[in-house]
Amino acid sequence: MFPHFFGGFGRRFVSLIAASAVAATAVVATAPSASADNLNRTSEQVVAQIEAEAWPYYVRGDRSVDIAAARKLLAHHGYRSDSTTSRFFNLSLENTVKRYQRDNPNDLVETGALDEETWLLLRERTFGEYGPGTRGLVVEAIQVLLKEKGIASGLAVDGQYGPATERAVRAAQREFGIGVDGITGRLTFRALVTYQVAAQ
Repeated sequence: MFPHFFGGFGRRFVSLIAASAVAATAVVATAPSASADNLNRTSEQVVAQIEAEAWPYYVRGDRSVDIAAARKLLAHHGYRSDSTTSRFFNLSLENTVKRYQRDNPNDLVETGALDEETWLLLRERTFGEYGPGTRGLVVEAIQVLLKEKGIASGLAVDGQYGPATERAVRAAQREFGIGVDGITGRLTFRALVTYQVAAQ
């Protein structure tokens, strides 16, 4: 069973049915080496559970803090829509997502949706190492997820990866079962996005 997440929100993940050691080993074997997550101190079971969580699927008309985070990641890569803060998936964002998908035809199908393949490519092309001293739209995306999902409700979304953001990431990593290093890598990012609270 995945660790209890921040008390009041209940269980973070549902236990995976027949999550075998073979599946866990396969996930670890394919985990990107560039990831900043402390995988040496993260159990294979936790890696497998986080990687098995479904990415959220969003289309025009949807509203979520995940959408605001995706807007920031897309803008970081040069794909700006009408806003980098809105949680609403409007026509402008749909067109922006389509442009991103169109420009990456070997990896993505042009659907205009924030689907699994689009989240995966955004993650792979973005993370890396985001930790103390880094700044910009990616840090804002991390901060908005931490803040709006109730992990660090008082956190400023200022694009500066300072001590408060590092503390919030460390707290999230402890609760997710990820090796604590205060750096947002690919595994920590996926855990933040796939963690869903009742109201966003």
